[in-house]
Amino acid sequence: MQLIRIETTPMKYEIRTEPARLEMQDAIKQASSKVEQRAARLDIQTKNIQVQLDSYQMRRDSFNLKSSSDFAKDSAQKGAQNIKDLISDTINTSKQLGHLEDGVTIGQIIRQKTLEHPTTPYTLFLPNGGTEISWIPNSIEKNYTPPEMNTEWYTAQRKLSYIPGSFSINIIQYAEVNIEYLGSPMYVPPSAAPNYEETAQ
Repeated sequence: MQLIRIETTPMKYEIRTEPARLEMQDAIKQASSKVEQRAARLDIQTKNIQVQLDSYQMRRDSFNLKSSSDFAKDSAQKGAQNIKDLISDTINTSKQLGHLEDGVTIGQIIRQKTLEHPTTPYTLFLPNGGTEISWIPNSIEKNYTPPEMNTEWYTAQRKLSYIPGSFSINIIQYAEVNIEYLGSPMYVPPSAAPNYEETAQ
């Protein structure tokens, strides 16, 4: 005969879990690019032919139009030559004056000097020289700059939010153990029982 009844109530619980997730919001700044271009360039510089006419030598020889340096140089040479001629003439005159005793008169000496430098007219065509002609040839300079293109890229910018995972347990019912005694109480001595009846022997 079963005198004890044992009843158990299991625990009841609820488990909730949330996995981790990464949330991405709309782009704050969209992806874009910036392009800069520079066209090709061709620079051309030209110089025309240059003709140079130099008439200085002609003017110098024909019209005695000299520069200050040439005038000073020619004047110095002419002055030196005049001094030499004057000294020579003075010496010759002195020699002639030394022979007056031979019957030479001063008038004869002067007439002789006049005949030494006769004045003879002549015809001269001016200008009597040509113009010096020179030239610098034409030139062309080319400078070519190739085209350029620069591109800058800007990536999209987004805001990311990380939400960690969660784990929770909610106990709905705790476990229980119920023990129930199905028999009568046992008294010691048996005579202590309230319903004790002594049996005849």
